[in-house]
Amino acid sequence: MKLKKMSGSKNLDSGMASSNIDKSKIKNSKKHWVLRVSLVLLALAVLAGGAFAAKTIMTINKVIKHQGGISADGLKGELDLSKLKGEGEGRVNILLLGVGDVGHAGEALTDTILVASIDPKTYDVVMISIPRDLYVKIPGYWWSKINAANAFAEQDKEGSGPEVIKKTVSDVLDMPIHYYLRIDFTGLKKSVDSLGGVDINNPTALSDPDYPCDKNERYSCGFNLKAGDYHMDGALALKFARCRKGNCGDDYGRAKRQQAVLVAMRDQALELGNILNPAKVNELLGIVGDHLRTDISLEEMQRLVTIGRKINSNTIINKVLENEEEGLVKNSNIGDASVVVPAAGVGNYRAIQSYVKSLLIDGYIKSEAAKVEIVSDGARPGKLYALSVLLKSLGYNVIKTAVNTEPGDAKTKIIDFANGNKPYTAKYLENRLKVVSERQSAGPTSRADIKIILGADYEFKNSL
Repeated sequence: MKLKKMSGSKNLDSGMASSNIDKSKIKNSKKHWVLRVSLVLLALAVLAGGAFAAKTIMTINKVIKHQGGISADGLKGELDLSKLKGEGEGRVNILLLGVGDVGHAGEALTDTILVASIDPKTYDVVMISIPRDLYVKIPGYWWSKINAANAFAEQDKEGSGPEVIKKTVSDVLDMPIHYYLRIDFTGLKKSVDSLGGVDINNPTALSDPDYPCDKNERYSCGFNLKAGDYHMDGALALKFARCRKGNCGDDYGRAKRQQAVLVAMRDQALELGNILNPAKVNELLGIVGDHLRTDISLEEMQRLVTIGRKINSNTIINKVLENEEEGLVKNSNIGDASVVVPAAGVGNYRAIQSYVKSLLIDGYIKSEAAKVEIVSDGARPGKLYALSVLLKSLGYNVIKTAVNTEPGDAKTKIIDFANGNKPYTAKYLENRLKVVSERQSAGPTSRADIKIILGADYEFKNSL
């Protein structure tokens, strides 16, 4: 086989198939990475008795790192109304990261960046993939591709990378990132092999002449795979998930294949022979200990698994920030580097944040399904319309907008016709509009649970 020296080896693809899931086009959604990882980790608590107890303790200490950031209130049960600040606070947001093996060129680059957001109230799941080349300001450092955030911090202080990239992603998406999971190449290969391989359909022939050699990634050995059904071992599954040049479809095509591998791993892991086989669990524990790091505590993992069992796979929303369907980002060049930037311009994440927020419908708003009416009493019609659009995008059930035919005192008010039976919706609106709701009996013609009156004092703020 002819070897060809590869260019750009410093920025080699370290995208990890067990983390990155392109969600924009694949409809099949028996795919929750969080469940799969949690099922593996659940073995630490549920299946790690007897002969495996000592190894379990060692694995826990190795895998679970100190929680340096915020924890998810949503894992604790019902949210405290008095402490509510904004919509979506109850969601659990987990950052899934993929890195290269130790010694791999650019091993600390997180070329797989995926946020999995879980609503413990409704069991909704949203997964959002972030382009590795997104050009961002990394807190405490400088402007660079987002996949370098972990590497910059790790170079300064070992173990600090996850918190820096959590903060970076949080700034871009305008959402809290509670936890992270980070896994490497070998973790994928060994996991697939330990599961006995995975069944995957490759819909189109793949050819990547620049795919790196196994032993020396500075050179390319190429990768080719015919269309068809395969029972893949770990090595083939990794190549299938990593190839991105040639006709492999760049990062977007690669992400779809990563998703296919994850779905296959999940299906295989749920086989009773794999999950309940003590020898298999012992083997998986060793793999997890060497190749996975997280700051999710054992107690939180157990709660996540409990939640995960109630998730309807068919309702999972899978998206990627891309430049085709939503047009949220675009390819660009800064200096001599090829990067991805927001469509609105470098550093302008407003459209991205609005889009993401529209996906993360608050479970309390959804479950209460309060009928909301908005009327103007002195506010300009444009403000009335803007608030209606914003609230609808956040999941509120806005049933009517109108101009008050009987002008009042032109002050902004929230009227609670539900008499406190829609408490979370009322509290969110109070926080948003900065007014305290008033309880009243609904009129004979009113169908609303909550009525918002926009007075002349109302100032619209497109804050998400």
